[in-house]
Amino acid sequence: MSNIDMQMLRRLVLATVCAAAFCACGVFAAEGKFPVEGQMLVGVNYWGSKSGIRMWRADEWDEASIEKDISALAATGVELMRVFPTWSEFQPIRQEKKYQGAPALILRDGTDEEIYDPLWLDPGAVARFEKFCEIAERHNVRLMVSIVTGWMSGTLFAPRIVENRNLITDPEAVMWEGRFARAFVRRMKGKKAIVAWCLGNESNCMGAADSRAQAWMWLNTISSAIRMEDPSRPVVSGMHSQTSDGFGPQRGDYNKWTLQMQGELLDLLTPHPYPAAFRIEANRGPFNCFRNALHPVSQCLFYSAVSGKPSFPQEIGSLGPRMSPDWMSAKGMRQQMFTCWAHGLGAYLWWCAFMQTHLDYAPYTACHMEPELGLLNADEGRTPKPMAKELNAFRDFRDSLPFDALPKYKTDAVCLVSEREDFYHQTFGAFMLSKAAGFDLEFVGADSRELPDSNFYILPSGKGWGTYSRKTWDELVARVKKGATLLVSRGFETGYIDWPDITGLEQTTYHKWRKESFEFEGRKMSFADSYTAEQKPIDCEVVAKDSSGNVVVSLKHLGKGKVIVVNFALEKCIVEQESEVVDNSFSNELWRIYAFAAREAGVNRLVRKEDPCLLLTEHPRSDGSCIVVAVNTHDTPVGCPIKVDGKVGRVWNGTLKDDVLSICENDGCVFEVTPNGK
Repeated sequence: MSNIDMQMLRRLVLATVCAAAFCACGVFAAEGKFPVEGQMLVGVNYWGSKSGIRMWRADEWDEASIEKDISALAATGVELMRVFPTWSEFQPIRQEKKYQGAPALILRDGTDEEIYDPLWLDPGAVARFEKFCEIAERHNVRLMVSIVTGWMSGTLFAPRIVENRNLITDPEAVMWEGRFARAFVRRMKGKKAIVAWCLGNESNCMGAADSRAQAWMWLNTISSAIRMEDPSRPVVSGMHSQTSDGFGPQRGDYNKWTLQMQGELLDLLTPHPYPAAFRIEANRGPFNCFRNALHPVSQCLFYSAVSGKPSFPQEIGSLGPRMSPDWMSAKGMRQQMFTCWAHGLGAYLWWCAFMQTHLDYAPYTACHMEPELGLLNADEGRTPKPMAKELNAFRDFRDSLPFDALPKYKTDAVCLVSEREDFYHQTFGAFMLSKAAGFDLEFVGADSRELPDSNFYILPSGKGWGTYSRKTWDELVARVKKGATLLVSRGFETGYIDWPDITGLEQTTYHKWRKESFEFEGRKMSFADSYTAEQKPIDCEVVAKDSSGNVVVSLKHLGKGKVIVVNFALEKCIVEQESEVVDNSFSNELWRIYAFAAREAGVNRLVRKEDPCLLLTEHPRSDGSCIVVAVNTHDTPVGCPIKVDGKVGRVWNGTLKDDVLSICENDGCVFEVTPNGK
């Protein structure tokens, strides 16, 4: 039997034991706070296997089928479900029109029943949702309820009373949405299964906002309506595609919904980090590659850095067999769960619970993407797909560990995130570079957040002179003069007023595409950039230069600290450029610039590695020991040489012998280290 087979057998035995212990405890899992620090819940976005989006209708409701659904999901390890009370089904009202089309009575849609209660909901739909909550509670499954579900998978589902209205900006529409949120929460807040309220599903897709003020008004209306009825549970965004440029000019629809206003009004933020073909950051390799292991984590850290609120991947998946076969989706899911857990995210929710290929109505007939994304098949036996087995194995592994919560991971540097332009690609690039180099970053909004104390700061390149404020730059320079190290990359039109004094470089910039190679630490590397900066040393050390003699990497001692300059948009280059710049195995090795800067800054880790695709996080304990989480992002088993400055204790889901860490493909390993001298 191979090592892989042995590990899989070990995990299956462990899963059986843990599942039995969990069921025997008899304690309803939903009681308590959500999220809990260090405890990541795993789960799904749920629509009924039989009827999908029509599950709440009286003629489609099938309690027995739903009971089987939730039982099967619970047996698969699901502990949290995001669920969707379809707006048009729960608030089915229309406006009667009178003389010259003037609005008159509110009627129940399809009847002449007059509605006078502004918080009226369909009694039958309410009763069905109450029954649904009771089923979830019986199976120890928590619920996150996306209340104003007016948008789903490319289709609008809104009551007739708001037909032909902008659901984001029209006062009449927003009034009814607010009333719906209040009414729903008032009736359901007594259900123990519910742990969080979500605004809706990607609600910014329901209509266009003409300004940030309009977006803020909608967010404030719905979140306030929820809190008016239930201040005890967190209010979750439910939105994706939020931008960081909250202090920059408004340039079209894409940056009306900013992370700053989300953080102001909501408790939890929710990226939906799919590897879609249009997402440059996640479409440069298969679903189980290095960058897709880090994509959901980096987007959550980006959201949190700017908003100041926790974030988690509320919808995640491989987008089905058109992009990733099931066996690859399962491997990619496995490594993503380990990386999300290691970086302190509160939940990981797959899209979606069941296959929907048998449903022949909207939204499932709209395109060739939505119906085939299920964790389980929709057959009578609800047979699990490979991804379901991985979710179950991860949960059982997590529950088998002798600690309830994973301590917070240690960070070694502070990376600033611009709030004057959309900065996700730079954030993701910095995250990949640091992980490959073997250290961890704390991301901080450059304007809205206080600059933390650190010995090491990273300032990724932006687009222009206003990427960072003078105040931020001056504060960083002051920290350097007191002893910190600053790594700053320069690309596009980026410029700082005192650049020669701070960097020791004379610079001439102009718009010219350049593609250059250079040598760094004896290795040939390459990059491409849309701007050229001719840099000459006047008071700095040249670390690397290109074939023309232009400075690529430099180092200057400034006061008691150091300034390291990279003469191209390093972080964005890693994300956006083609394979000659960086591929799945990091063959171009640009990450070594980050490793060099970390050494200059005196970064000291308990565990050091050689393989850039081995991900490490260190989790210090109060007793001085440390938990280390390692994730192998290769699609083959590996034996990775590592150096440990301490005594290794127990090892779970891998082996560590003679300074070689062996882990299965796209899998995680956990081990204990007691530092030397402890």
